[in-house]
Amino acid sequence: PSTCGAPNVQKMDQTNRLSSVLNLKRYPVNDANTQEFRTLLKKTRETYEKDGIVTLPGFILQEAIEKTIAEVERAKGSEWFTKSTHNVFLDAGDDAFSEDHIRNRELATTVASLAYDRLDINGPLLTLYHSDSFCVFLAQVLGLEHFYRLADPLGAASINIFPPGTAHNWHFDESVFSVTIMIQKPESGGLFRRTNPIREKGNETDELYEVIENIVDKKEDIASTLHFEPGTLSIFSGSRCLHEVTEVQGDKDRLVAVFCFATKKGVRNSAKVQELFWGRVVD
Repeated sequence: PSTCGAPNVQKMDQTNRLSSVLNLKRYPVNDANTQEFRTLLKKTRETYEKDGIVTLPGFILQEAIEKTIAEVERAKGSEWFTKSTHNVFLDAGDDAFSEDHIRNRELATTVASLAYDRLDINGPLLTLYHSDSFCVFLAQVLGLEHFYRLADPLGAASINIFPPGTAHNWHFDESVFSVTIMIQKPESGGLFRRTNPIREKGNETDELYEVIENIVDKKEDIASTLHFEPGTLSIFSGSRCLHEVTEVQGDKDRLVAVFCFATKKGVRNSAKVQELFWGRVVD
């Protein structure tokens, strides 16, 4: 399998560093030769295939969560605050449809994001993101022979910051798969709502547009709310499942780490997505 990069580079050092971030006793992703790993993989993969999403509570250690919150606090001021509009596909739209058609309708989103190049390369999040054991585990959960970290200098790994009053409107992800970790919950609101897989990318139909319109216009809400506790890993088919984050309320920010991967080497976000979420375009 062609996955993740060099599989044997400093494996012992990676495992030692991983043990300070990840609960390896509960989730032994670093040891594929054990029965515990095989059981974990089977259960995780079955849930993902059935639901389009799987969550692993307590994946990240409390100490790593606290370090990440401190990392975000230190980096405050270098995040990009998006107060913008986008269509559900996060693209430039389709001239074959009218401006107010659900294919092109602009929806308001307010969210801040801390880009990959603003994160600490030795911090808990990037230690996990660059772990080959973690990457190979994800590839096996997804059943993919070819699986790579995103080559995007801004969006490969990032932290979504939702201050009170912000929300992320309904959308499908550009990345085929997304991997997120809840770092900090808000006092209230900030709920993650998503549909089951309803879209085959590149094969959008009138029936799909009708389903999307009914959800966005609250005519027929087929989405469900998924509750995350800090430290929970989520593996999500975000390009197939329509999803939103409801408005955050209270005094605490909602913090979610986002890890992106692709099935080809060298994949990056579009310039439009870079500009929208990080305020700049980087090749």
